[in-house]
Amino acid sequence: MKRDFHLPGLPQGAALSFSPWTWSGRKLAFFLFFLTGLTVLSYGGALLEVFSWLDDERQARSFSRVVRGIDRIGSDIGQIRLGRSGYLVSGQRAYLVAYTSGIETLFRDTERIRGLLLQSGKISGRAVFDALATHESSFLLPLARTLEERGLMETRVHFRKIDQAGGLGETSRYLAELRSRYQKMGDSRKAKARLHLLATSGLFGMSFVLFSVFLGVTATRITKDISSVNRLVSHLYHDARHDPLTGLPNRAAILDALEACLSGVFPENGRVAILYIDLDRFKEVNDRLGHEQGDLALRLVSERFLGVIRENDTLARLGGDEFLLLLRSVGQEKTPERIAERLIRVMGEPFRLGETEARMGASIGIAVFPEHGVEASVLLKQADEAMYRSKTAGGNTYRLSFATGEPEEGGGSPDPDMSVAFRPDKV
Repeated sequence: MKRDFHLPGLPQGAALSFSPWTWSGRKLAFFLFFLTGLTVLSYGGALLEVFSWLDDERQARSFSRVVRGIDRIGSDIGQIRLGRSGYLVSGQRAYLVAYTSGIETLFRDTERIRGLLLQSGKISGRAVFDALATHESSFLLPLARTLEERGLMETRVHFRKIDQAGGLGETSRYLAELRSRYQKMGDSRKAKARLHLLATSGLFGMSFVLFSVFLGVTATRITKDISSVNRLVSHLYHDARHDPLTGLPNRAAILDALEACLSGVFPENGRVAILYIDLDRFKEVNDRLGHEQGDLALRLVSERFLGVIRENDTLARLGGDEFLLLLRSVGQEKTPERIAERLIRVMGEPFRLGETEARMGASIGIAVFPEHGVEASVLLKQADEAMYRSKTAGGNTYRLSFATGEPEEGGGSPDPDMSVAFRPDKV
């Protein structure tokens, strides 16, 4: 459907027409190029957004792993403090084991988060974890591994040394700040990832719409072109097989129809007839009144003939003033003769050619399949010879062909009122 768009500022009734499927040439090429460019840009933008979304997701997961690592270190420090407090209060060795296990776990978790920060390239907090790992490896671990061999008093002395060395308390406070910082960075990356995902969906949708428009315009244009070509081919085929003056089938078309008809009825032993028609006194009309009136006379003759033949019969113009009528399904023997009489009778009325009246007649030769031949060329020759016998008999009559080996027989003669005389004073 063609759409008209009205823009503000334009006079009422003035509209912009936008129907690219009707365009052609450079206009259509430029539009398709522009549409292709937009499609490529939107698709490329969607791919870039996909890569950005993947990077943000990767960064967000990395920050989440750092946060979980900080939580594990905080849990290890809590276990260390619980083991220390419980052992100092109760003196039970189970708390000492929990204390020692907490320190070893803290060392492993610290090394793991250091490797994670080193792999991801994060700088924030790396110095704290490096210092914590150095303190653990050089001071805490060696002492913690010998606590089980010491008594309660020596262990208390060990705890006092740890308190004097400091580190765990300040580390806990800094880890809380560091966790909050990485948590915010992770949430920010997740928010950006969602925005990139929305942008990806929008750009992919836009590229799909643009590509659909491209396909729709192209398909519509191709369909229109194919339809135009088909119409052109149909017109050319019609013109090649029809007489341009009368619109009747030409010699090639009627011969093909005759061949097809004979090949179709032969197995059923059906009957087909052809009537070879030559106009009487047409040359005199054409010479006296001119070719324009002669062409009009041929059109009028074809109209009269079409008005008296059967619906399933075919009338063709062979050229000049010669016509051929193909009668299909001849059920009765006299059918061709009755139709010939109709044609001769309809020629009895004068023809109005401009301001002049002219009279013409028709000489007809009849050949019937299979009595007078089983091939199209033989039937056509037989009908042509019968037509010439009609001419020889004075014209405006018909003659039947005769089978090979039989003596020539005169065909039926028209009724008295069917004989039409040529009157020059009417021309």
